Amino acid sequence: MQHQWTGGQLKRLSKCLRDGLEPRGDVPDYGEVMVFYNDVAVHVEQQIDEIDWPELLGGVRPKVTSRAKSIDTLREKLQREPTTPLPSVQDVAGVRFEADMTLAEQDKVVQQLVGAFGAGCTVRDLRKEPHSGYRAVHIWLRLPVRAELQVRTQLQGAWANMYESAADVFGREIRYGHMPEDDASANLVEQMHALSLDRIVTLEKSRNEVQQLEISHGRSSQFLQTLMPGPKGERIADEVAQLRGTLHRVRELLRKQEEATTEEMVVLKRRFDTMREERKG
Repeated sequence: MQHQWTGGQLKRLSKCLRDGLEPRGDVPDYGEVMVFYNDVAVHVEQQIDEIDWPELLGGVRPKVTSRAKSIDTLREKLQREPTTPLPSVQDVAGVRFEADMTLAEQDKVVQQLVGAFGAGCTVRDLRKEPHSGYRAVHIWLRLPVRAELQVRTQLQGAWANMYESAADVFGREIRYGHMPEDDASANLVEQMHALSLDRIVTLEKSRNEVQQLEISHGRSSQFLQTLMPGPKGERIADEVAQLRGTLHRVRELLRKQEEATTEEMVVLKRRFDTMREERKG
């Protein structure tokens, strides 16, 4: 996929968008440019869909979506970063990959995607360096235009959707580290940050550790039964089975806590959406 515009033309379009000017002369039409960016995003989505994800994720099918930035959000970004022209904006073409997966599985997904799209990828692990509470792994793709691929667990995705709705109410600046002026709103934003950085981090790490223990003890059980046949091996196998049962109960408890946390975020998102609509009215 190749576009027909020069870097200079796209930079001039950036200035028109940022300053609210009507494109003239050889400045390309915004709609045509966005159609191309959207086609790039769709192409990336289609490539991702061709990978056998249930095999990698234990039967889980991911939710993959794509989009090109709207003119309003693109203008906001160009105004916020006036020295960054359109060709250098990483996420004009965006794709999201979301699945019910552990942190270790998220790492495997990222490795698979980097392998699929080539060595020119840049990985940004926002789990290690969260941004205003936001956690995910982003992959920057170098295609005919830049594209961003966001890889999220189910909890990370639910939190991001909730926070996006909150930004529509409290101001999009909260996505960039700025707090609302009134104390009540600022306190709520801080609570959302804590939800991501404390509770969700703890849940995801715990689930990941349980999964790794289950895998480890499953392998140990098979090895010990082969190494020590007879009553002694059977006794060890029984002990491992009891431990596996304990791990299963812990995993189910974590699953219920994840479901409750997800529902809490869904309810908050609906509340923010309602507040936004009421303000419009």
